[in-house]
Amino acid sequence: MNTIRNLFPEDIEELRHLLQTVYRAIYLYQHDRSARLEASMRAAIQSCMPFLERFKPHIPAYKQRYIELLKQPDRMAPYDLIICFDRAIYELHTRLKSGEIANRLPWSKELRDLLNERQEPAPESTEGDDAADTERVDFLTSGVGASRGEAAGVARVILDSVALAKVQPGDILVTPMTDPSFLEVADRIAGLITDRGGLVCHAAILAREFRLPCIVGCRNATQVIPDGEPIMMDTTAGIVTRIAK
Repeated sequence: MNTIRNLFPEDIEELRHLLQTVYRAIYLYQHDRSARLEASMRAAIQSCMPFLERFKPHIPAYKQRYIELLKQPDRMAPYDLIICFDRAIYELHTRLKSGEIANRLPWSKELRDLLNERQEPAPESTEGDDAADTERVDFLTSGVGASRGEAAGVARVILDSVALAKVQPGDILVTPMTDPSFLEVADRIAGLITDRGGLVCHAAILAREFRLPCIVGCRNATQVIPDGEPIMMDTTAGIVTRIAK
C-alpha cells in the first residue's frame, strides 16, 4: 500500500525542507520584487511539484486544478503563481481536515502537521522595543507586522467566512485566520488582523500581494477587539489600539 507511513523518513524531511524553502522564497520576493528573487521563487515552487503530483490523485478533481496550473508556471504572473501555489497547499490541508474521510487517505499525522505549517524566516531582533506600548490605556493587542503600513477604521470581527458579507469598505478585518474566501473582501478592507499565523501564513502572503497593512499572530485579537470598535493598527510596532471617541 503506497502510503506516507511507508515512506522513508528522509522523504518527509525533504518535503519539510522544500516547503520551508518555497515560503521563504515567496517572503523574500514580496519584499524585493526583483527578477533574481522572482526566478528563485519560481524554481522553489517547481521543486515541490513531484510531491504535489503524488498527492493529487487523492483529492477531488475540482481541487486538482491548482496543481495542474502549476505545471505551466511561465504562463503565470508572479501574483497568480503565489496565489495558486498557496491555494494548492491549502486544498491539501482542507482535505486532510475532512474527518473520517481523511483517515482513509495516505497521509500520516506527521504529514498533516507538515502541510499545516507555515515555515517562517528567523525573527528579527526586538532589542530596544518600547514595552510601554502594551501599557497604554488604548492598547488592545499586539502581534507580528506581516505587511507594512498603518490603517485606521472600524473593526469587523469575523469568526466564520459566511459572515464576510458584513464587511464594509474601509473596515479592518479581525479574524482567527484567513482562508481563500478572504479574496472576496481583500479590495474592500483597510487592514487585516489575525489571531494566528506568522510571516508566511496565508493571511500574510495575501496581505502583501494586496498591499494591505497586516498584523498576524495576535492570539487574542478576536476576543479583545470589539466588533464595530474604531481602531488603529501600526504594523511597525505590531500593535492595535483603540481610537478615542
